[in-house]
Amino acid sequence: MKSQGILLMMVLLAAGVATLPLPAAAYVRTVTESGASTAWKTPCVTMEFSLGAPPPELDAQGYLSAAQAAGAAWSQASLDGVNQCTNVIFTVVSVPDVAGQIGLDYHNRLIFRQGQWCSDPLPKDGSCYDPSALALTSVFQNTDTGEILDADLEVNATDFTWGDYAAHPGQFEANTHDFQGTITHEFGHVIGLQHTCFTPGGTFADGTLIPRPTDNNGNPVPDCSADNPPAITQATMYVSVARPGAEVDLRSLSPDDIQAACDIYPFSTSFECESPSGSGSTGGGCSYPGQRGRDSVAGVLTILALGLAFGRRRQ
Repeated sequence: MKSQGILLMMVLLAAGVATLPLPAAAYVRTVTESGASTAWKTPCVTMEFSLGAPPPELDAQGYLSAAQAAGAAWSQASLDGVNQCTNVIFTVVSVPDVAGQIGLDYHNRLIFRQGQWCSDPLPKDGSCYDPSALALTSVFQNTDTGEILDADLEVNATDFTWGDYAAHPGQFEANTHDFQGTITHEFGHVIGLQHTCFTPGGTFADGTLIPRPTDNNGNPVPDCSADNPPAITQATMYVSVARPGAEVDLRSLSPDDIQAACDIYPFSTSFECESPSGSGSTGGGCSYPGQRGRDSVAGVLTILALGLAFGRRRQ
């Protein structure tokens, strides 16, 4: 059910000189155990953000605005920066809950876990999440068709502090991370994308090894390493972190990320939102799949800090 990865980032500016935009190269889609690529029937994704008791450093409105901006980055994706090319509509709404349970209920939840970095409900063995994990995205999807039915996103506010690095860089300490940048990355998982590199050893819920994925060009995805080329490391969907200043770069999609949204959910003037199959509401989500129940797949994608003394940077 659970698979973990590291979100590592590289600085796009050096000595005050901006790098030129990279052309779209490749993106990686999430697939089910049966090999079906995951996607929403229609990509009208509404996340219910529990802001009854937000953690420092931002207030409830600050967190809500950051999450809404993260959703807008995917909603407004266009290959030339002008013409709309995708039908993704990402909406984030505030709800007064303090937290909440995760599960297939057709309510997509964005939750801060404070006090304990554990799932709700707690697993039978009583285990909690890896304390180095910044965020987890759980997805429920049809194993045969790949249709995404529900998603829940949990943010680790037990071991880390969250803020706005672009507005207040002086407030950032070792364990503080840029909320908007991280959520933009996570929302990519929500609409059906994997990381742009591969960490071997992950398993499905039944213990079967997750196979090495291929990108949209049919090429095997390389292992995650310091030798990954810029076309991989400069994507929002790259895998690990080291310095919070560069996390701000995650807020803007790379050409690969934009191409993914436009290919999977191409723009249509006749587009209308539909609820996921079997539900009475609009939903969204994505991650590495694992079995949970007979008719759905659940999984988690994790962003790991490279060390408690580091923020995040592309490397």
